[in-house]
Amino acid sequence: MDAVWIFVVVVLIGFAGWLVIRAWRARHGWIKWPGSVLSGIVTLLLLTVLVLGLLPIPPNVAPVPTPGLAGAQGPTPATFQPTDTQHNLIIHPGESIQAVIDRAIPGDTLVVMPGVYHEALKVNVVNLTLLGQPDANGQWPILDGQGQMDTAVLATANFFTVEQFQIRNYTGNGVKTDNIYGAYYHNLFITNPGQYGVFPVQNTHVVIQNVKVSGAKDAGIYVGQSRDVLVEFSEASHNNGGIEIESCVNSEVLNNDVHDNTLGILVWNSPEEDVFAKEGRNTKVINNRVENNNSATIATEEFLQSIPPGIGILVFMTGPTEVARNTISGNDSAGVGVAQASIIFNDTSKFTVPLIPEQTWLHDNQYANNGNHPAGFIVQAHFPGADILWDVSSWDNRFDDRGVKTFPPLVPTSAWPDLFKRSLFQVYQFLK
Repeated sequence: MDAVWIFVVVVLIGFAGWLVIRAWRARHGWIKWPGSVLSGIVTLLLLTVLVLGLLPIPPNVAPVPTPGLAGAQGPTPATFQPTDTQHNLIIHPGESIQAVIDRAIPGDTLVVMPGVYHEALKVNVVNLTLLGQPDANGQWPILDGQGQMDTAVLATANFFTVEQFQIRNYTGNGVKTDNIYGAYYHNLFITNPGQYGVFPVQNTHVVIQNVKVSGAKDAGIYVGQSRDVLVEFSEASHNNGGIEIESCVNSEVLNNDVHDNTLGILVWNSPEEDVFAKEGRNTKVINNRVENNNSATIATEEFLQSIPPGIGILVFMTGPTEVARNTISGNDSAGVGVAQASIIFNDTSKFTVPLIPEQTWLHDNQYANNGNHPAGFIVQAHFPGADILWDVSSWDNRFDDRGVKTFPPLVPTSAWPDLFKRSLFQVYQFLK
């Protein structure tokens, strides 16, 4: 397709050049001078588009290429098969959940009766389910860390399910699943969990459904270094970050309510040294409500502190990413931001991941009242607030949302041929 457009532009250059000659040879001065000048300008513009569009663009590679795959490490386990020895183990208030976990066998379901449990649970049993039993009023059992315990539930064995719990007042995390295949989070209500509400890291096949988190100092719903991820029908509010997808492959963030956080949704590849995965791609952020994410930061981590309040969705040094059919409103800095590493990090020379967001596609989103009070690096970079804010750091993004406030004012769409996208990119690099 690019070759076709190159041919078309070359033909147009030839035709415009012929018009220059014809106009110059005209007998009438009112045709000769205006015709020559106009045809000459058109010829120069077409030549500029052709030359700029054919100039090489450096590949988006990590400054220090380093291997590291997302997902659980180690051999893929066989899907667990139920056996006749599986049990439902009932736990009542005053009894120890951990004691029952310690004697459970693969395939058991621990049914926790309504009440308050002050425990920090560790699960290392394959195919274990922690199931809260609601009381007559529909209230789920409560795990309460009393502001002293680190993580409510830490699971390190494959095929783990946690469902129907209230979790509150921990210093580290609500529920963490570490390096496992099959992590299933359902129907959780989490407040003041510490850093993260739910925290699957280096997992393969993650499902997070109907989870509500508030008060997390990092992200309410976080998925890191994982593969095949689904986050849906959940709510994140009054956290530093609402939903964070970090260094993940094949993620879907669907039908969530993300509001009143510092930052709404973050999709990025982390350059941090302790992050094993050096890849992140194929994220879909679709049909979410992302509103009023303007709260003052409560983050304790430097990177998050550097992100200003008021960004609805931030696509940062990752891709491909699709952002579609979301309602994005009332975010003071920007509705959607698409940016490279250097907008936040001063020195990227030792980063082990690519620096630029590639193949971001925005379409069919609805925007209202975004970018009215920009802050932080947006103001420092002399960018205005906008519905869509792009730092012109890559050429192959597509911005198909129409009738919205964008910066820069001219952004490429799916209708543009690659030749024109690359040409515009080169112009912006010259103007930066």
